[in-house]
Amino acid sequence: MNDNAAIKTALESSELFSGLDPSALRGSFTEDFRRGDPVSENRNGTDCVGVLISGSLGVEANEGSSVSVMKRGGEFGICNVFVRESMPTKIWARVQSKVLFIPKEEFARLLAEDAGLMYRYVRLCNEKMIYLARRLRLISISDCTERLLYYLSTAAENGAVLLRIPKDELARQLGISRSSLFRALSSLEAAGKISVSGGVIRMLCV
Repeated sequence: MNDNAAIKTALESSELFSGLDPSALRGSFTEDFRRGDPVSENRNGTDCVGVLISGSLGVEANEGSSVSVMKRGGEFGICNVFVRESMPTKIWARVQSKVLFIPKEEFARLLAEDAGLMYRYVRLCNEKMIYLARRLRLISISDCTERLLYYLSTAAENGAVLLRIPKDELARQLGISRSSLFRALSSLEAAGKISVSGGVIRMLCV
């Protein structure tokens, strides 16, 4: 797949840029990263929005926090388009990766000209705000069992949570030990609030 085709495919995979004509992106450029390379939104003095074209990026909010994985179409540098402060996140290439960089001034121009893009941008920022509010609520709960219950109640879809990560990683995301997680799961199951079957946790009573 050539660069133009890869860019178009990645944009179609993006929640934000889907439907956007790549030719509308003035001043954009791609850059390749080897495994382990840091990936910054500032490229040679220009602040950019990044879109992952191929490969996989790791994203860490701070040292020791849980690591999320960004795949094709994932964006970064979105929430600080109109401020000069950099995001306090660490991003690196988990494998050989290619990123499309769009100068933030160009992205701001596109927002002003494309009402659909502006709507998707505002919606995405709102979703991130809700996510952060939930994270703040989560870490404010001191009791491990109550913290797990709150997480499950917000993550459940149709009354169930499908665990797509190992329980060790779930414990890390919750900020508790692995043993505390298993005790909390057992306590909630014994109380009849959840049922656990493999990687599926079903909510019974909250």
